[in-house]
Amino acid sequence: MKDNVYLRDILSQPAALRTMLARLDLEALRPYTQALKNGEYDRIILTGMGASGYAAYPAWVYLLQAGIPAIWVDCAELIHYARPSMTRRSLIWIISQSGRSAEVLRLLDWLSHAPPAAAIALTNDPASPLAKAADLTLFIDAQVEETVSTRTYMNSLAITQLAALALCGTNLTPHLEALERVIAGIGSYLATWEVHLRLMESLVGVPQHLAILGRGPSMAAALTGALIIGEAARYPALALNAAQFRHGPLEMVNEMLTVLVFAGQEETAALNMRLLQELISYGASALWLSPQPEAGLPALSMPQASGIGLPLAEIVPLQLLSVAMATQAGIVPGKFLHTGKVTLTE
Repeated sequence: MKDNVYLRDILSQPAALRTMLARLDLEALRPYTQALKNGEYDRIILTGMGASGYAAYPAWVYLLQAGIPAIWVDCAELIHYARPSMTRRSLIWIISQSGRSAEVLRLLDWLSHAPPAAAIALTNDPASPLAKAADLTLFIDAQVEETVSTRTYMNSLAITQLAALALCGTNLTPHLEALERVIAGIGSYLATWEVHLRLMESLVGVPQHLAILGRGPSMAAALTGALIIGEAARYPALALNAAQFRHGPLEMVNEMLTVLVFAGQEETAALNMRLLQELISYGASALWLSPQPEAGLPALSMPQASGIGLPLAEIVPLQLLSVAMATQAGIVPGKFLHTGKVTLTE
């Protein structure tokens, strides 16, 4: 199993994070922070596709909490249906691991004719069209994966959160410390990956139906978790905001449904727990995901984390779950069947 490329990529994430943080320099953001403070931008638009777009979700939340007008929208919707949201005074923030996916190229073409106030890129390829077109490029600084995004997603999560906080004028020291702690936590968790796989096979198996629920920054893990379970294990999973789940999908809850519920941030953890307990009472197999498991609650363990480290830690058990589900189904974890690493067709 350890020879599997996807699993090796998962296990390499702490080292990739540590290398990236040692090299990261956000000083280039200072003029943009000042311009934002001066009211030179009417909004920040964060956009990307797939895991790249989902990695920006926590950053969007932090910008909103700081009172900054911000829009989080996937690149396809932005170019086809939400173009009017882009103005001459907008700061466009484009996240793309390759910097050359089909939607990103179309967006760059549009921006060349209707330029915004500024464009920031986060990409892993300094030679990509995105990197060349942006006013400022931040680099993911991770070895490119052969298969499902792991290192590049994790690094993107860390950088987008730090960059959003920097744009808000926040002191980054405590947040960098939170990232150092989560790197240690993920490393400790992955050191016993085989134990976690066996437990996941026992607790989750290959469920008949699977839903993943979160709120706030935890939506990054819910959305990306469903994405990679479909990608790496070829299994359909539903990702929803926990509050949205009550607006209809609650009616499908029965003993055939497995639900993973992220505790998430303190502000809404009690609401999420109440939903979990309700799901259990309706007969669902519902599991709690939190760095601090609650006694008596069925749970999937996850790495220790806090603050901006939490979204990074939350994706790790879902990565291993995708490996466990693929293996049980007789599928090579992470092996592409219909797609490739970069989506070149819209």
